[in-house]
Amino acid sequence: MNSKSDKEPSNNQISREAVDWLLKRIIHVPKNWLIISSIFILLSTFQVNGGEKLTFKFQVTNTTAIFLALTWLPSILKIFALTGGAVKTPAGEITGSSMMPMLQSLTGDTLGYLIEQTKLAEDVAPPQQQLEMRQIRHEWQKAYASTVPVSEARQQIERLSQRYKELRSSLPSGAKRTFEMESIAGRMRALAPEVNFSAAEVNNLLKSNDQGKRLLGLSIAEWSGDANYFYAVLSIINSSETAFEQTCALRAVEKMVSHLNEQQEQDLLSALIHQRNFNEAEKCWIRPNSNRWALSDRILSLLEK
Repeated sequence: MNSKSDKEPSNNQISREAVDWLLKRIIHVPKNWLIISSIFILLSTFQVNGGEKLTFKFQVTNTTAIFLALTWLPSILKIFALTGGAVKTPAGEITGSSMMPMLQSLTGDTLGYLIEQTKLAEDVAPPQQQLEMRQIRHEWQKAYASTVPVSEARQQIERLSQRYKELRSSLPSGAKRTFEMESIAGRMRALAPEVNFSAAEVNNLLKSNDQGKRLLGLSIAEWSGDANYFYAVLSIINSSETAFEQTCALRAVEKMVSHLNEQQEQDLLSALIHQRNFNEAEKCWIRPNSNRWALSDRILSLLEK
């Protein structure tokens, strides 16, 4: 007969399951991020010299080294989240503040992608890690928002909305389009607190036939958590054109749950139950084991309280 100590780790031991869980989350690098980083690494080694005769050569540069380091940035973020924002190394302690010079050197689209990837990680993380990932994401958002003057924030976010629409119609699905669209979503998230749209304008954005405008409306609705946008957001949950759009709508409605009345709670419950019957042909996008499933689980838990 096995004793309890054979089945459970003692107080000063870490279970194998806990180690497996940790490694899977730290070591995994998102495929799209890996593809984009690899492209940048390759391009950085390719040099063309002009003159009477064009010459080509491959050489590892400082830029190559930076992109190699950035390949592992998603994993570094997870380590930061799990260690309270600091990592001790033989060379000293790496903290969020010591990373800021590197972050400030990133382009806006890269920062936007980091913001969205951190949000995706936050969607599926356990409660404690959610808080830590949220704190990291807020730092990225502040870093991006600081590059856009407040007087230009509205114009910039509207340009991002238009760019999102153009990408969906002009680029085939693939890593490049995914990178750019998620980057746009991240940058919209960063600028949402800086723009001053009226409630009527936000409702019009949410009800628009333009996916870029709907994404803009969802960004603002999520930031505000205003239940006045509930039925417009619920309509998007029920009829999202894409799984990503529904993800954004679920994030927005999660922020509203505590402000809903009984009828709204019932309407939301019915929508979630229907959408969890995953069927892409019927635009039911909540697939088991996806981030949307995790989001819907959290919302259902909030509705039960």
